[in-house]
Amino acid sequence: MHTYLLIGSWLWFLLSFVIVGADIIIAFVLLFGVNRALLDLGRTKADRGRIVSILGFVLFGWLLLALFLGWQGIFRSALNQQVPYIALAIGIPILVGALFIRGSKQVREIVAAVPQSQLVAFQFYRVLGVTFLVVYAAGQLPGIFALPAGCGDVMVGITALMVGARVARSDNDQRVTLWNWLGISDLVIALATGFLSAPSRFQIFSLDAPNVLIGSFPLVLVPIFAVPLSIVLHLASLSKIWAAHPSVMKQAVSA
Repeated sequence: MHTYLLIGSWLWFLLSFVIVGADIIIAFVLLFGVNRALLDLGRTKADRGRIVSILGFVLFGWLLLALFLGWQGIFRSALNQQVPYIALAIGIPILVGALFIRGSKQVREIVAAVPQSQLVAFQFYRVLGVTFLVVYAAGQLPGIFALPAGCGDVMVGITALMVGARVARSDNDQRVTLWNWLGISDLVIALATGFLSAPSRFQIFSLDAPNVLIGSFPLVLVPIFAVPLSIVLHLASLSKIWAAHPSVMKQAVSA
């Protein structure tokens, strides 16, 4: 069954426009930021073009694949999947991103060149989590998922601007570390409640009305594209602190 039959055509078109449009804008802004960082590193125009083109191919290829798979509805139900496909779609990009941040000298140089304030403030796009609250208000998402996911994302998005502006005036690694772990925790809670309320053999919440929409187009683009990208950006921000002050990260992890 098409998602617009579940939630109404007007809401389906609105969500599609907002979510797909936001993902495209996020990708373009990220590419612009990388190009600016490469310029600050003194890379040649040809070198910048090559790196940005490769990253653009990866980002938009990933987004197109997410669009295609989401439209095909393969994430809508995991009842017959031993390992839910959506878990792989979330986990693989995070793992690949973490490995590149950890193992690629070029990636580390680019991350180091991006000001921490911009890397943090960039995640202002998280305020788009308000869409979960809109769909919940329409009675189409379970509160156990929509309320923490929507409110958490809005809070993280707003504080991204606040923390980014503060860091631009004066470095504060502890504040950035706290914000990053807050942002990651918000995503973990959203993933957990979304997964446990969606149709699968692991479902324990919202049994009378399974959370089908989170695995359906266009909402599925959030967990399979926006969430992994956000976590990788958090890891990139934390890696800058790790590089400058390894003890700060160790204290945050052990706390």
